[in-house]
Amino acid sequence: MINVVIIDDEVNARMFLANLLEKELGAKLHLVESCSSVQEGVRAIKNNKVDLVFLDIQMPEEDGFQLMQYFDEINFEVIFVTAYDRYAIRAFECSALHYLLKPLDPEKVGQAITRFQKTREHKQAILEKFDVFTDYLDNKRSKERIVFNTPTGFEVVVLKDILHVEAAGNYCQFYFQNKAKKLVTSSMKAIEECLPEKDFCRVHNSYIINLNEVRSFVNADKEVKLRDGTLVKVSERKLAYFKNRISEMA
Repeated sequence: MINVVIIDDEVNARMFLANLLEKELGAKLHLVESCSSVQEGVRAIKNNKVDLVFLDIQMPEEDGFQLMQYFDEINFEVIFVTAYDRYAIRAFECSALHYLLKPLDPEKVGQAITRFQKTREHKQAILEKFDVFTDYLDNKRSKERIVFNTPTGFEVVVLKDILHVEAAGNYCQFYFQNKAKKLVTSSMKAIEECLPEKDFCRVHNSYIINLNEVRSFVNADKEVKLRDGTLVKVSERKLAYFKNRISEMA
């Protein structure tokens, strides 16, 4: 049984989502409450055992983000529902928070439920991801951190610690200054969009480097040498762009 709370100020949106969840989960669904405001949602969550909350962001009086402030600990999972602009969508992607776009796509809702059933997160994970999300959205810390999902959970990545990123099939491998490495379940394109352009450069289909870690470049071999001695190939197509980026930092 999955105990679900829906929070959305639009009654038709709540009914539509409830119908989708019933089709997807059948007897496994227990719709605890369908709420029209953050305050109703807070009461429903505090008075019941709740596994999953579908939380609309844009609501009158208090928006969905403010619900998180009513809980010192999160022992339920949240899937945000949003019609937000592209910048906010990037914030979701760079914090690895789960979200659905309005108007809701039944297939995407089904995928979200499947993901929830397979990988129920530790309660602290949502708080950490939400912290990174709000940093990104408010630009409070100049995007010092991002979050990526891994095969076993998630990883909060401190940007200045990254040496380079290398494609690994459909996943990517992060390499760090302390010699550590971490496999994440994101594509190179998704990672490139999350990393700040002023510090990072995609020099090859398979490589993104931290420009602050560059120590030398050999024209003949088209290789960048990083601070730790790692050599990274620069593709012919990216060569002029890379050199221009380096000259901008001089």
